[in-house]
Amino acid sequence: MSYFIWLILGVAAFVIEMMMPTFFALFAGIGFLSAALVAFFLPESLFLQLIVAALFMVIGAVVFKRNRIADKAVTTVGTHNEFVGMEGVVTAALTMHNEGEVELSEPIVGSRRWPALCVEGEIAAGSEIKIVQLRGNTLLVEKK
Repeated sequence: MSYFIWLILGVAAFVIEMMMPTFFALFAGIGFLSAALVAFFLPESLFLQLIVAALFMVIGAVVFKRNRIADKAVTTVGTHNEFVGMEGVVTAALTMHNEGEVELSEPIVGSRRWPALCVEGEIAAGSEIKIVQLRGNTLLVEKK
């Protein structure tokens, strides 16, 4: 197979990878470009080109999985989970069903005061709390 066909396949795989960041097309692209290099120097060796393409794809996937790159936790910055664990003080008493207000030690989205519900029981004003969940713009808190 001609080297430019392998190049087209490699570039197409990289374009697909840029659109869908899942790393499945990355190794295909590397394999296709490796086969293009073999095809450039040995244009009549289709079997060798296929072996090189498959080998690079498999080795890339094995190294990727062995290093557990896909299993690494992503950061919570920019998600509602980044607020879990923050602490504050109750300014207006709250229960599981009656919303109160808390003042946080650090501002979230420019404000220290937020509406809150407690996870269980009730929490009196002046008590220290910790955020356990965010539901819409209401914090779910528990007594610290």
